Amino acid sequence: MANLNSTGTDFVEGINFAILSPTHNEETIKTSNVASSLAIAYEAARNAVEFRSEHLIRQAAIVRILRRRLILGQSSEKLALLLVKELIWARYLKDDSVAASKTDEIEEIIDKYRQALKQAENGQLSEWLLGLAGCEIEESLVFNPYPQLLINFVAQCLQSRINIAGEESQKQKDIQVYIAIERAFAKNSEIFITYHLLKAMLPEWIKASPTQVGGLLGLLIKTKDEIDKDLKYPLASDIKREIVRLSPPFNVIREMVTRNPEFFASAVKDKNAFDKAVRETLDVLYIENRGKLIRASTRSIIYIFLTKMVFGLALELPFDLFVGRTNYAALTINLLFPPALMFLFNLGVKIPDGANTQRIVDKIDEYVYGEKTPRIIEVGRKQKRISVFEQIFLIVYSLLFIGVFAFVIWGLNKLHFNPVSQGIFLFFLCVVSFFAFKVRSIARDYVYEEEKQGFFASLIDFLFLPIIRVGQWISIQITYLNVLGFIFDFIIEAPLKAFLEVIEEWVRFVRVKKEEIFTQA
Repeated sequence: MANLNSTGTDFVEGINFAILSPTHNEETIKTSNVASSLAIAYEAARNAVEFRSEHLIRQAAIVRILRRRLILGQSSEKLALLLVKELIWARYLKDDSVAASKTDEIEEIIDKYRQALKQAENGQLSEWLLGLAGCEIEESLVFNPYPQLLINFVAQCLQSRINIAGEESQKQKDIQVYIAIERAFAKNSEIFITYHLLKAMLPEWIKASPTQVGGLLGLLIKTKDEIDKDLKYPLASDIKREIVRLSPPFNVIREMVTRNPEFFASAVKDKNAFDKAVRETLDVLYIENRGKLIRASTRSIIYIFLTKMVFGLALELPFDLFVGRTNYAALTINLLFPPALMFLFNLGVKIPDGANTQRIVDKIDEYVYGEKTPRIIEVGRKQKRISVFEQIFLIVYSLLFIGVFAFVIWGLNKLHFNPVSQGIFLFFLCVVSFFAFKVRSIARDYVYEEEKQGFFASLIDFLFLPIIRVGQWISIQITYLNVLGFIFDFIIEAPLKAFLEVIEEWVRFVRVKKEEIFTQA
């Protein structure tokens, strides 16, 4: 490891420590396959109605379970066991992998947040506390040191390379780069980022017992306000944009570490062997990433299709019945156009070439082995004045913003769409375009300094920019109005999970009776 730089050495030492972490053999929690089959099917349908990264799904499921069972008023002891069982049913946790003693730890966490929720002043604070509880419970159940090791490594590499214009505090610069890394590299949600910052800023809360909540709650809320301020930093989007551009080499390192940490720690000692391993890993990742793109597109299409059915049944069809004339062409177009658009958006994604692989290898070598003073990247530097060309482009963009929607509405009128059908078409055109843009970004996970687009591709992007921008705004607004999510959580999930509990108890009862017969034979 003599040729590693100090950052690379610290990173490899952290990996070696994680590899050597001891494991414990204890009695584990087991569930029945019958309940699991139903739970898996339900969770697949439930997750299809929300656009969420795969690594965030389990924490969201924990929050849903907590919210539902706290409303039912179940004791923390019972809630802890049932929560673990529900996660195992849905295969968020492997069966027979969670120690039975772990429920005591989960029970104490639930008790702690229960005390805090009793003193919460409003619903927004309650949701924030539930989110924190979900993060803490997930970490307790499936502690994985590698994600945080990777985030810290990226932060060490980039904090010295990025300067934020107008920011004098080095501490604030480091915090903002760290937050941008959580968002762009780790793709963590705001509540996950908050939880990680809270662990650093107020570790007493994480270690607190339920009896200590009262004395710490005021300090917790004060820390929350500080974190919220950091999360809303004025230049946050500029810093995140820079981190996105710099992330591909780190994405490759993450895959190498999480797939085989022992091999990574060994290969990195020899630069030539390590470079070869990076190239081989990239060849695999290019192919896998296309599969990931297809899966994300499929989930989005299912979400769009289900949401469209709700809109059609709730708005479009009743309006047609009210006016006494059903436009079947409009109904068909509104039903088939959104998923078809999502499919077409992601049809032409290409696998990166050898030149991209070489750029990735060179940057990884710089981060792991390089000792030179890094080039400083300025973020947020404002231009003294806008050029004439930029002024012209802004005017053209503003006219385009109006023109694109005017043209679409003109076309819909020609097809005799009624006002409700037009509104639904425009809604899904914008939302699907934005979703497709987000899904398409998956293809850039391993593309460093992407080649310049041709004129035609740039023109298509330019024409869709207004639509994507409106879709982004709509998606933010409807996050809190997920009708399908509400239906699943409060109408379907509670009775279904109660039914699964009965099945679980019945299977256990039959097993016990069978064991009694065998032991008495």
